Amino acid sequence: MAFIPENELERVLVQAAHDPASATEFYRLLLNSDLLVLGSIAGQDDQNEQFSLEPGDQINLIPGEKNGVRYLPVFSSQTRMQEYSRSESKYLRVNGRALLDLTRGAPVTLNPASEYGKELTADQVRQLLDGGRVTQRVMASEIEPPEQLMQLLREFFTTRPDVQTAWMTMVAPSPDRVHEARPLVGIESSADFPSLIRALQAVAITTPEVMFDVQRVDRRNLAGAAAALLLIPPFYQRPALN
Repeated sequence: MAFIPENELERVLVQAAHDPASATEFYRLLLNSDLLVLGSIAGQDDQNEQFSLEPGDQINLIPGEKNGVRYLPVFSSQTRMQEYSRSESKYLRVNGRALLDLTRGAPVTLNPASEYGKELTADQVRQLLDGGRVTQRVMASEIEPPEQLMQLLREFFTTRPDVQTAWMTMVAPSPDRVHEARPLVGIESSADFPSLIRALQAVAITTPEVMFDVQRVDRRNLAGAAAALLLIPPFYQRPALN
């Protein structure tokens, strides 16, 4: 389903996915906007659909799970929530700052089943709530990725029929630390991703002088740096079957 922004938060979310300079405005809106979260208020389980949260209410939130890790799915509109939970669900509408503060310490994913979303680690949530700058890696596309690593991974991926496509770019911790850039490998795979990561770690041992990060690329849920990786040519593509 095409992602058509339904509010200002979603408009800036799309903008920030293509222009890192818009990230500050996105985080401001994330805290100031109302978000939807699946769950209910204790003692009101017989109600349907939307709940209103009052001071002192005890809430029961429904977590999600990805690659064996639990997270809190939150949504920027009812459309994004329905893309994730296609059946009628109970949910709460809560101010973003209040919701993140309530669940402080838990990783959060905005719009986990949509084309545009955002994953936040527990540390990033804390940075955001405490008024700090959320750590954002930046692409260092002017630096060529190591050809030796690409060739090594090409050979590895040919032995893995579950890997469809792979991309590589250089990523730095921040714009003023480009000299610390290291490879980011994006992988589109149908495999259980933790098992693929373990196999990759075994390969990485053979090149200890080259450290690299891995990003899963799911075209249905472009989280993290996946959207940016899709903008560059892949260095590996599984041949089509005749």
